[in-house]
Amino acid sequence: MYGFTLSKTVLRPLVVALRPTAFHSIQASFPISATTQSIRFYAAKKKDAKGGKKSASSSSSQDNDDLPPPEFDVTKLQAKMRVCIDHLKQNLSTQITIGRANPALLDKVTVKGTEKKGSSGSIGKGVPLSEIAQISTKDAHTLMVVLNDEDYIGFAEKSIRDANLGLTPLKVDGTTLKVTVPKMNAEHREAVLKSISQLAEKHRTQIRDLRAHARTDLKKLKIKSSDEVKRHEGKIQHEHDAFMKEIDAAVESKKKEVSS
Repeated sequence: MYGFTLSKTVLRPLVVALRPTAFHSIQASFPISATTQSIRFYAAKKKDAKGGKKSASSSSSQDNDDLPPPEFDVTKLQAKMRVCIDHLKQNLSTQITIGRANPALLDKVTVKGTEKKGSSGSIGKGVPLSEIAQISTKDAHTLMVVLNDEDYIGFAEKSIRDANLGLTPLKVDGTTLKVTVPKMNAEHREAVLKSISQLAEKHRTQIRDLRAHARTDLKKLKIKSSDEVKRHEGKIQHEHDAFMKEIDAAVESKKKEVSS
């Protein structure tokens, strides 16, 4: 409560504004004379302003409760996991040699060596072999590489040898290389199967990591409903399981190919 004092000089204009009965009551209790009189009035605390703020806050909270819960975008997770699976399949095709000729074995060979420009342009910074040559299968153990320009044949031959693929390129003429794919013996087969398992586990770990990151992103949404959180977690787990099965299928197919 807050107080203030009024002297008779300000009391008279105040009381005239009051109802007549109130004025007579005040005058009877505090007769105005030449002597200075004082009356203490108390003002009530301001509740309206504070109450108004509380009301606005309550209204805002109510509005937020009416909004739909934020939705987790599972398509981003799907895209990242798809990239992981595609990378695995590419590695199974290009890094795993199984004793059979396949043009994909040379997909990662990069030709470097000269700044001289021929009909196909400069390859000083390195270009994929497939961009400057046509690669085809001659038989089960032989690939044929035909260069677009004879200036590149020496660099292409060296690049294939240096790629550590276990392949042997031989020059046939000015623009053609014959690449021999060695037959697989028991020791090589065992090493290849081990490499496939290691490659598969590497990509399984990546899928698990993507699942963990997705769960972290879900928590950042701060969804209040536990049912909604469980629903989104179910989506994340579903994508994880689906891509894990895809890894298993790709690996089993490759192992079967190697063992046959």
